[in-house]
Amino acid sequence: MLNSVFDIKVIRFAAAVTVMGALSACATPPPAGDQDARAAYEEANDPFEPANRLMFSANVMVDQLVLQPAAVTYRDLFPDVLKPPVENFITNLFQPLSFLHALLQGDMDRAEQAAARFFTALPTLLLADTFPDRKPVFEDGGQTLAVWGFEEGPYVMLPLLGPSSVRDTFGTIGDFFADPVRLIAGSEVTTGRSVGNAVVTRSKNLEQVRELQRTSLDYYAAVRSLYRQQRAAQIRNGISEPAHSAPTIGLDLDEPDTDGGKKETAATN
Repeated sequence: MLNSVFDIKVIRFAAAVTVMGALSACATPPPAGDQDARAAYEEANDPFEPANRLMFSANVMVDQLVLQPAAVTYRDLFPDVLKPPVENFITNLFQPLSFLHALLQGDMDRAEQAAARFFTALPTLLLADTFPDRKPVFEDGGQTLAVWGFEEGPYVMLPLLGPSSVRDTFGTIGDFFADPVRLIAGSEVTTGRSVGNAVVTRSKNLEQVRELQRTSLDYYAAVRSLYRQQRAAQIRNGISEPAHSAPTIGLDLDEPDTDGGKKETAATN
């Protein structure tokens, strides 16, 4: 019997890759003579679309049954005075992995920024953020692979984790094994970090997601487009936030601010 989160996560990723590979044959490209359809197919870069849409529907169901109620409960019932320290604590747990990836990307400034944020906040533990000049940094394996020149690859919808790409999926798997927080504190801590971040972020974009669902002719395609825009901005360090902030869509739909072109993380106040 499996008795660890480690085993569960490894099997989840293996199952996702297996399912996508098995069902990819269901998505056949349009005939070469239909140039418009062919161009749209290549632009979407979504050869796994039938499987992705099926997984997306399952993720939406999980969101509606589990994540949204948890987010509403957190937003409406959790004491406001406790939200900043809890959210900053979650944010700070992303900094060691971000430090590692900033180093791998050769970005010494962001590596120093991540280290300063983590070690400055560490002694305060759950206290509110008293260091507004120590902005958090969010880097991940997908961003590092992009900086190294790896192509994005086809779009992939992962179970629970939401939108991704072949490149970002490999980055996520690498992050699981390389995350300093997991290696030191264990998988339970990183799982709690991910769940906490998903609930916090979902509580902040409830209305935006509802509006997107209401106004989109194709909700799946809208999420796919927004995800790619977000990832492109993250790779350019145009915005700063943890990836996969909610299982359904993995997006924070708040608009970036105009102060220096960077966006505060959804888990930071």
